[in-house]
Amino acid sequence: MRHPMPPPPSPASDWAWFLDVDGTLIDIAPTPSAIHIPPAMPGLLSALAFRFGGAVALVSGRTLDNIRMLVAPFRPPAAGMHGLERVTAGGVVIRPSEASGLDDIRDRLRIFATAHEGVIIEDKGLTLALHYRLAPACEDSARRAVEDSVSRHPAFRMLAGKMVFEIAPAGCDKGTAVRAFMDEPPFAGRIPVFVGDDVTDEHGFAAVNDMGGVSILVGEERATAARFRLADVGACQAWLAEAAGTAWGGR
Repeated sequence: MRHPMPPPPSPASDWAWFLDVDGTLIDIAPTPSAIHIPPAMPGLLSALAFRFGGAVALVSGRTLDNIRMLVAPFRPPAAGMHGLERVTAGGVVIRPSEASGLDDIRDRLRIFATAHEGVIIEDKGLTLALHYRLAPACEDSARRAVEDSVSRHPAFRMLAGKMVFEIAPAGCDKGTAVRAFMDEPPFAGRIPVFVGDDVTDEHGFAAVNDMGGVSILVGEERATAARFRLADVGACQAWLAEAAGTAWGGR
């Protein structure tokens, strides 16, 4: 019989924080643009960074520009598009050129989305996301369409998330992003902590586990590499506020 996942331990002063966004810091919305950012969130993240020597990074499937817009005026180091692009604590942006084949995948998925009402393509430039939250009955056909499109271009892979299939270049994920940050100040020498909710966060969980860190799942229990759990987004927000030594103003 499997034991319930325990809550995370009390934060230590030498933690380095890596935080997913959707489903972790904020609730998931029907579409990527419909999310609600609590007004207190930028201040919470700023307070957390101040208390932990600036060692707070956001690691998301969203683009860097979108991540930083959501939490402005706080400007954290961040990894976007599941680790494909990063901005370091020193403000250096690391972003590859577009991999060959994405145009063909984009065209094929546009045809699929046009034929299936409620299916949305989010074009992030270097990656694509096919959302079917508004058309849940399309899950199987959407998966087949993405798998077929990606199979034609070995440089890409599919990531299955919550009501979304992401298409991204192979070789980069949230785990590689965490490892890269951990080689840089102010993260180097600290204990890495990854907080996320989705299967796309599993690479982050595995990476911090390998480095002797702390992996925390947000949401209902499931098969995961994470070793600790917070019940939901609200519990995560309150826990981060406590770690930051600030009051949480709610949603």
